[in-house]
Amino acid sequence: MAILFVQYWDVIPGKFDEYSSFILNTYNPGLEDLGIRLVGGYYVAVGEGPRIVAVATVDEADNLRRTISSREYLELASGLSEFVWKYNNRVYVPAGRMEEGPYRIQTGVWKFNHYYNVLSGREKEHADFVIEECMPAMEELKIPVTGAWRLAIGSGPRILAECTCRSLAAIAEAIEKPLFRKIANTLKDKYATDYSNRILAPTGRIEVPYLLGEMMKKF
Repeated sequence: MAILFVQYWDVIPGKFDEYSSFILNTYNPGLEDLGIRLVGGYYVAVGEGPRIVAVATVDEADNLRRTISSREYLELASGLSEFVWKYNNRVYVPAGRMEEGPYRIQTGVWKFNHYYNVLSGREKEHADFVIEECMPAMEELKIPVTGAWRLAIGSGPRILAECTCRSLAAIAEAIEKPLFRKIANTLKDKYATDYSNRILAPTGRIEVPYLLGEMMKKF
């Protein structure tokens, strides 16, 4: 079972150039060497910070536990701490409402993510609402739900609903429509507490090296 390892941080003012060099040349390759496969790098365009979001996958929680306890990972984490602050991380597992498959790098996409807790005693009704109403509506709005995750390790709301599209304009267009307002209001009024959302823009730090690697395979 693939799980998500999501890291959040802000860059210390005045250290952006050093940070960029460390991320591209040391941190990201180091995570890959440890089996933490980076699948997305984003900054928070709309919503609460920290502003940088790094998304990775590992095959099993036990593998992640061993990896982040290793000397190599601790050295990478120590190096990162020289350039960032407000760091935290969370581990998500599939919520079981979608077909599981490998979580692949998605190039040039924006994320419209929703975070919340399910009201106690409303779990079955919430699951039915997501499958029968929410997912079809988001598909119609062209910001489909592409991931449903449950927080396993870390603090914050337990549910992450991940929506994906190609531009900020597509998100803006969708959230202005009555259908979206109906779905969002129903979720918050009947099934959810502690609701928030974020719009995440791609940084290119993961996608560009991936695309270059794919291009070089053709030569």
